[in-house]
Amino acid sequence: MDLRLLRYFSVLAEELHFGRAATRLNMSQPPLSQQIRLLEGELGTPLFLRTQRRVELTAAGVALKSQAALVFAQMARAVDLTRQAGRGHLGTLEIGMISSVMVGVLPRALRLFQDRHPDVKWTLHEMMPAAQLVALKERRLDLCLFRTAQQDPQLVSEALASEAIAVVLPQLHPLAKRARLRLADLAEQPFISFKLDQSQFAAYLYQSCIEAGFTPRIYQQVVEVQTLLSLVREGLGIGLLPASTVMFPHAGVSYRKLVEPAPSTTLYATYRKQDPSPVLQVFLAIMRGLAEQKAIPPALSLP
Repeated sequence: MDLRLLRYFSVLAEELHFGRAATRLNMSQPPLSQQIRLLEGELGTPLFLRTQRRVELTAAGVALKSQAALVFAQMARAVDLTRQAGRGHLGTLEIGMISSVMVGVLPRALRLFQDRHPDVKWTLHEMMPAAQLVALKERRLDLCLFRTAQQDPQLVSEALASEAIAVVLPQLHPLAKRARLRLADLAEQPFISFKLDQSQFAAYLYQSCIEAGFTPRIYQQVVEVQTLLSLVREGLGIGLLPASTVMFPHAGVSYRKLVEPAPSTTLYATYRKQDPSPVLQVFLAIMRGLAEQKAIPPALSLP
């Protein structure tokens, strides 16, 4: 059915007068009468009883009037939802992340995003960077958040925020008595590290130690920040972590700053090049704004 005909019918059904209805529709009366007859012919039933003095709805006309109101209400909702989706206010967002980014810019961005766009459904997927990249290219993820840039023509890696690397020690460790440490001071210590074969960030820290003059003795390799902190707390080794992870619960461990020159880390947002998703663009804009406000300071005030 032509929605234009349904609109003509609805106005006439409200006015029950061809002259007034034609005026509302900004048309003359004969074309309106012609369009109504066309609609009645299409439906195979009369919709109005016409006399010289009045116009009345038939039983079929009464039924169509109630249904037409529902059609136009649904159409208005469809237009509104379409516009919201086009502005990024409606839809879904699948975010891949590593556990260490759950401090600073990401949780704040999610809070703002939820408050401003409650009709968007977002989901976090805690995955290693390599698995995130596979899921991104397979379109199971819209955005990846980890600490290395990607040199891939299909992807964009956008730097969001940089911060210092800190040493994590058991609270009673002799080196914890110092306010600052050099990377070379850690040469004889057993390390708790992220998995070297799964984390470019771990490989970067390993190479930083080599450049400082020693090969780190890796006692254990882990995946999660909390696992690393737990092993350090029990005195099984020391670790290197982004300074922002001091915001994780860390009873029994001490964070210490590194003397320059020292490694640092940058959080990157990685997404498909020319991804048309308005929801993604809205979320990235929030993250950029927080990064510009230094939601993650370059060096937290460590004890």
